[in-house]
Amino acid sequence: MFPKIFSGLFGKGKESKPKISVTSVNLKFMGNSHSLSGMQVGSEIFDYVIPFQNKMGNSLLPDNLKGPSMRLSSIVVSPPFKLLEVTPKLPVDVPYMSKISFTLRIQAPKVTYDGPISINFGNESTDNIALNVQKVVLLRNGKTVDLENSEMVATMQKSQLFKKEIQLYKIISFKDTVNAIEVSKPFELVSVSPKLPITADKEDSYIISLFIKAPEFSYSGNIEIKLS
Repeated sequence: MFPKIFSGLFGKGKESKPKISVTSVNLKFMGNSHSLSGMQVGSEIFDYVIPFQNKMGNSLLPDNLKGPSMRLSSIVVSPPFKLLEVTPKLPVDVPYMSKISFTLRIQAPKVTYDGPISINFGNESTDNIALNVQKVVLLRNGKTVDLENSEMVATMQKSQLFKKEIQLYKIISFKDTVNAIEVSKPFELVSVSPKLPITADKEDSYIISLFIKAPEFSYSGNIEIKLS
């Protein structure tokens, strides 16, 4: 799910007869994209103000867990538009859940244009990893269950925290108790909600949340979760 880190777009410039029609503004960040409605551009030089919020850890993390700080090192605007200036100047470190607004001064093409504009936000590539989780496997007392629709393809920062919800009744029975949970390497289990031990005392469904730390390198394979 696309994290909602962009919350709006505003334009301003000298008033004149519109010559440039932007049909949509496509924002891209770490493999995710978000589309905003277009606008009429009435001057050769104009400003975009884009509010940005760092939710890369996970907006649903518990209060006692913090996501990573995010360093934005580059912004690229698609041709025939030309980026002239960014305020504040890059690179910028955005703490977890903090907000900042970027003002982009852009030069429009000198000929009539009717189409989209793409704005790509980049961060330090050495801090990113690629995850290709083919499936999540639950293990308990010799029993193995593959979770349905558990595939995950994502780009995230090294050691970033992410949330995984587990339906306990896929692997245990009503009134069973889970005393410990282990997540296979190179992942690391950071927190469980509700806290252990957990007794499955709800008749129809019992979902727990696991907060997992990603590795410091790209990974392709399964995630195994052992309950005991």
